[in-house]
Amino acid sequence: MWAGFWVAGWVLVVSLLLTACQALDYEGQAPAYRIPTGTVLELHRDLIVPPGQAGVNIQGTAIGDRYRYDAVCRLEVLTVDDSPHPVRTDHFTVERVGREWEIFSSRASGLRYVALFERDGPHLLLFTTFLYLRSERQPDVFRLACGHLQNSDQNPRHLTVAEIRATLAPVMTLQ
Repeated sequence: MWAGFWVAGWVLVVSLLLTACQALDYEGQAPAYRIPTGTVLELHRDLIVPPGQAGVNIQGTAIGDRYRYDAVCRLEVLTVDDSPHPVRTDHFTVERVGREWEIFSSRASGLRYVALFERDGPHLLLFTTFLYLRSERQPDVFRLACGHLQNSDQNPRHLTVAEIRATLAPVMTLQ
């Protein structure tokens, strides 16, 4: 009798774990976040990578009033030069997409709770989407990184494709 309950308990635990893992990957599966391999990214005007830098920030359009901090994108190259490095107008192909998040800063709350584990106050989180790029004409162009800061207590998430497009406009177009 106990063996049946034990097996049923393990089946329940494994099912819950598998469901939780699927929930963590919602952003990669939802249409609002999906950027398929082979997507074309078009650069409309030349950009200059400053000396000693591995990329150039794209001063695009703000993504709206949902966020306290505007999104920013950075076009990155493989080679750091001592002189300005131009990136010419071109069509880039997205070879793969990656997403990361990290704690950018933490605020300790005024009250200290007695707890088994240490608790910090709310965090400021950095969510970044990486588009790894390829161009036959400019093989030194490596990737486009688009990110934004969000408070941990405001349902944080990665940028949607529409928000990335808005951030890049009018400098670049993600087709």
